[in-house]
Amino acid sequence: MKKTGIWLLAGALLLCGCDNTPTTSSAENLSSAAVSEESTKENSSEKENPSESVSSQTGVSTVLLREIDGEKYFDVSAAMALSSSTNDASAFFPEPDGFVGYYIEGGDVCSVDADTMRRILKYPFKGDGAIKWTGFVPESYTQNPDQYDGVLPISKMNDPLYVNMCIPNEQHSYMDTVRGRMNASNLYEITEPYRKALPIGAIYQNPDKELPADAEITLCFSSMRLAVRMKDADGWTLPINLKAPADLCNLYPLPWQLEGADPPVKSIRKPDSDVTWVDDHYEVKMKGSDFQGYGSKDERVEGSVLHFWGENFYFKNGTDVLGLAAAYTVWVKEPEWAYYLTADIGTDVREDNGHCEQAFTGINFAITDKPRTVYGHNVGPKRYDEVMDSEKVCELLGIQ
Repeated sequence: MKKTGIWLLAGALLLCGCDNTPTTSSAENLSSAAVSEESTKENSSEKENPSESVSSQTGVSTVLLREIDGEKYFDVSAAMALSSSTNDASAFFPEPDGFVGYYIEGGDVCSVDADTMRRILKYPFKGDGAIKWTGFVPESYTQNPDQYDGVLPISKMNDPLYVNMCIPNEQHSYMDTVRGRMNASNLYEITEPYRKALPIGAIYQNPDKELPADAEITLCFSSMRLAVRMKDADGWTLPINLKAPADLCNLYPLPWQLEGADPPVKSIRKPDSDVTWVDDHYEVKMKGSDFQGYGSKDERVEGSVLHFWGENFYFKNGTDVLGLAAAYTVWVKEPEWAYYLTADIGTDVREDNGHCEQAFTGINFAITDKPRTVYGHNVGPKRYDEVMDSEKVCELLGIQ
């Protein structure tokens, strides 16, 4: 956002998205041309130790900056106090210029668009408020009492595991187009009947890129891990620690339901010779057509996905499992195919009778030509502080 469009609070239409609850109100325009020097001073008296910034564009004096620990922060809450509440506060997060980051008052939850959320998370925050992506959608909310709602408190902004559950997908996949899944989701509560957990992964074509059918791509994999927190254990452990995911030859038809359709469309296996161990990782030879239905003439097939997993972790009772976290590392060998593929991560949990649910699904990660650790977990916000040890889990999963 241009600086000339930020020091506005007068002579422009402003949008506001800070509320005292995660639920935002409907959009409302406010002409701030009538904001006066007197009203600005009145608002300033309500804030603790604010510094005053004067817009040279408008000549209107307004509370914009706070000095905290010797640094200046843009006071989003003070700016919002001069406007009416709507469902988008993106305009109130200017690019840092004369300040280092942002301040949000305790109790304020500021909703912002996806681009703004990605941008502002690069900078420091102060205060006890929170931000939330306007497009966040809790998936299967009624099936898990500790589902994420997308609210990201300032206190958790330096925790990659918490942030991962609140931000938009990095990149699209087939699943976004059919289900509208645009963020990670804590799907199913692990109840007593479950007996084992299995880390899983999937590689999709990025629908926003035109991948040639004859494109020759080398997908590289290393390290697939499952970290677990059990009731009777002292902290998190790493029961599944593989050099790479298992069985990287399986291509499944899309939609996924086709395997159980009448008649079914079966998954196929790539030749074992297409998967080789090189140095410290597996290399999988792929073609663009492998993600486009691998030559299927069945008109129901819309594409295909490379699906793989790790090993099973067994336990006596599902309620003994306090938390699960999984990760694997992936990249493409050829720089020209960076961002053409999308990586997903999750963990299946199964009962003795074979019934399977997915405990969580992480965000979609963009696959580049540099190794990236794709990760996710199922520890919800209500019990996060009690269950999660982010530093330890990041260490176990290899998250930098």
